[in-house]
Amino acid sequence: MTTLPEALFRTADPGYFSALQIPLLSGRFFTGADRAGRPKTVIISDQLARQYFSGENPLGKHLRSTRVHGDYEIVGVVADTRYQVGHPDIVTEYFPVLNGKNNEAFALAVRTSSDPLRISIPVQKVIAELEPQLRVSGVLTLQQIIEQSLGNASMSASLVLGFAVMSLILASVGLYGVLSYLATQRTGEVGVRMALGAERTQVLRLMMGEGLRPAFYGLVLGLAASIGAVRVIESMLYGIRPLDPAIFACVAATLLAVAAMACLIPAWKASRIDPMQALRTE
Repeated sequence: MTTLPEALFRTADPGYFSALQIPLLSGRFFTGADRAGRPKTVIISDQLARQYFSGENPLGKHLRSTRVHGDYEIVGVVADTRYQVGHPDIVTEYFPVLNGKNNEAFALAVRTSSDPLRISIPVQKVIAELEPQLRVSGVLTLQQIIEQSLGNASMSASLVLGFAVMSLILASVGLYGVLSYLATQRTGEVGVRMALGAERTQVLRLMMGEGLRPAFYGLVLGLAASIGAVRVIESMLYGIRPLDPAIFACVAATLLAVAAMACLIPAWKASRIDPMQALRTE
């Protein structure tokens, strides 16, 4: 028999796991026979099985929970679920809803192929017919529940995005200013190069290279730091992979495009310099 020091307590009826599409890994789901007065049964999450049974088959073994009294036989193992997006998985134990060991409040899960909000009123009417005194509140779709869990994370992500856009604008303005200053300082050199036969396209490439070189070095360092940073925020991500090559490629392309646009105007002006006028400035 295993005693669990801490686990997430859940009650479920026979259709709960099918409604939420929680896969059964081994054993069975609850049935109508799992009720008060019958042998006590429990279903556990896969993480709980791996953490407390060390690779052994937990089916048929017994555990004692800190939330309910008595020994319960493990009849099934289901896949892990996340209690809240942005938080690590918690070992979970599911008890039959008909065994009498329940909380005062219940969550009813309804699965439908159409818009779930369209059937919310009919479902509430059925509940009112069964028990007029039963109050129904907090009618939400699964997507709305996920959005609520991501509320603070979404706000933080929006702030980070805003600061990132501001940083990108400031960096592009700074790069434009630095390259414009360098082009002004090298007016004489550009005039000499063009007087000696340098083509305007060569001058353009030279000045573009001067501006894009530090941007490229910064991009390489930034991508290396980002790979390490995503490990820290991995638990906050939902629906995307932490190391998505497409996202990294898109970000790199955007940064290079912004840097190239910031460098293009000063480089273009430098390539349009009149060699004789440039030499007279010396």
